[in-house]
Amino acid sequence: MDQTNWKKLYPVEPILIPSLKAGALSGGRGNVLPAMIMFSLFGFAGQYIYNALDARHHSSLGEPSIPTMQIKPSSKADYETSTMQAAKPEEPLWKRALNSKWSPMKVLSDEQYEKILREKLLRVEAELAIVDDDIEKVKQREQRRHRDEKN
Repeated sequence: MDQTNWKKLYPVEPILIPSLKAGALSGGRGNVLPAMIMFSLFGFAGQYIYNALDARHHSSLGEPSIPTMQIKPSSKADYETSTMQAAKPEEPLWKRALNSKWSPMKVLSDEQYEKILREKLLRVEAELAIVDDDIEKVKQREQRRHRDEKN
């Protein structure tokens, strides 16, 4: 095949050929075909996911990226509007993961953290007041008992 035919397959070619090579070279003599198929699929899936995430990252920064399985803008005006729409900054992946409803942890702002600490401090102060009252009651009982013993 000549170079122009490979360029027609642009989105698939850079992913598929290295995946086929990795799949063909891994495994023993009897496992060449199954290994080639499986590792080709793994390589293709991994590269496809990486390309999609990379394009998403570039679009969130407002930078043009290498087109990966996207329709190219037909005119300069279309290109400018498509890059301007992507200028909105997005939260990083780790923040979105931590803020999801399935995560046991949550990213807190300074104000939220300060509010939580104040609530905990208030709770501790209330417990200390209760303990102080209990100590005072015990002291009063001891004093009464001590007076009763003297009388």
